[in-house]
Amino acid sequence: MAHSLKVIEQCEVSPPPGSVPSTSIPLTFFDLPWLCCPPLKRIFFYNFPYSTQHFFQTLLPTLKSSLSLTLQHFFPFSSNLVFPPKPNPPHILYTQPHSVSFTVAESSADFITLVSDSPKDVTALHPFVPVLPPPQTLEDGTFFIPLMAIQATVMPHSGFTICITFRHVAADGRAFHHFMKFWASVCKSNGDLGLASIAMPLHNRDIVQDPKGLRLIMVLDNKI
Repeated sequence: MAHSLKVIEQCEVSPPPGSVPSTSIPLTFFDLPWLCCPPLKRIFFYNFPYSTQHFFQTLLPTLKSSLSLTLQHFFPFSSNLVFPPKPNPPHILYTQPHSVSFTVAESSADFITLVSDSPKDVTALHPFVPVLPPPQTLEDGTFFIPLMAIQATVMPHSGFTICITFRHVAADGRAFHHFMKFWASVCKSNGDLGLASIAMPLHNRDIVQDPKGLRLIMVLDNKI
């Protein structure tokens, strides 16, 4: 049975103004193999036995504000993957006011069926998955690719989902779940970072030693 999905809001969420300086993060030889990996998708289900209006009035503002505070520390997710003209190597670049696409929708799907421990058609989850914004190309050929998009979908009086589409080059599984746990902790503490119980991330890629020059070899030989 087909279920309807209505997009209610489309917005952008960015780190708090002035909280993150313009930052370029080089890719290590661990990151480069993931450049051609298709976007990853992760969906989380939450019980919420209230109306869509109640979701908008109570939970949604907290989700957005806590996401903004989280992106202050996980800013690569609100950055772009940049492919400059060769021979310059690709890198992750954050400049203000880079942001994450945030979609809010309402679905008529049966939340209980979706979370039940029974076989189901995976296509039933496709409407909950956000699409990454399209890449942009500058006149000099520089290519900018967004790294994350988020969609929150309410199923009235039963629950909601948060689905995230992101590129593996921005984070592996461990780093992504670090981001999710940090966001949840900030949300639970109502935006008080002092009460958030999750450790801060480390973005310094210079700690990855490359004595054999594998990064340059991968960029040149594989024509990345």
